[in-house]
Amino acid sequence: MIKGNVTLCGKISHAATLRPNKKGEVYTNFTMKVSLPSGAGSTKDCYVFVRKKGGTANILDQYPVDTFVEITGVLTFRKSREELYMNLTADSVTCCEGEIKQGINGDIEFYGTVGTIPEIKDDKHGNKYLYFSGFSSEQSGEERVFTWVRFVRFSGEKETFLEKGNGVHLVGALDILFYNGRLSLGCRFKEVLPWGKKKEESE
Repeated sequence: MIKGNVTLCGKISHAATLRPNKKGEVYTNFTMKVSLPSGAGSTKDCYVFVRKKGGTANILDQYPVDTFVEITGVLTFRKSREELYMNLTADSVTCCEGEIKQGINGDIEFYGTVGTIPEIKDDKHGNKYLYFSGFSSEQSGEERVFTWVRFVRFSGEKETFLEKGNGVHLVGALDILFYNGRLSLGCRFKEVLPWGKKKEESE
């Protein structure tokens, strides 16, 4: 499981609608377009599906298309084949006058498996950092899909349970961008704990 507590700044790209859930509770729904880094100083647009509890008949006036908005809430991710989709359950939505700097900022929480061997490396200034990747898996239709996250911590220390194949729970700052044309998730983690399964010991 991967989720984030974030602030998202972007532009409403599709008209807002009202939809009830299975309990009959009404939600306001709309889609946002957000520009994210894509390397070499360039950006690429992605879309985030937003929902907020409540809503009235004048939602088209409240959330007009092409309006820039700042939203706080819980961001979740859904993988389908090789594409990663984002859904945001909003706590607050603020419409902004004029253009604003776009992006997604906040912390993410990760429950999953260490997928590569954690390594302590040196940056170009000789400072040590810990780097590895992990994955979270979920069922999507008839297939099992895996969402990978890059993890880094600027420290020369490594916990003994941080081994490839072990389950971990991590919390840290979200780093989201496009890499080779696809959304890529990263985390500058500040908390890590063992979680769930441990890798099988070799006989």
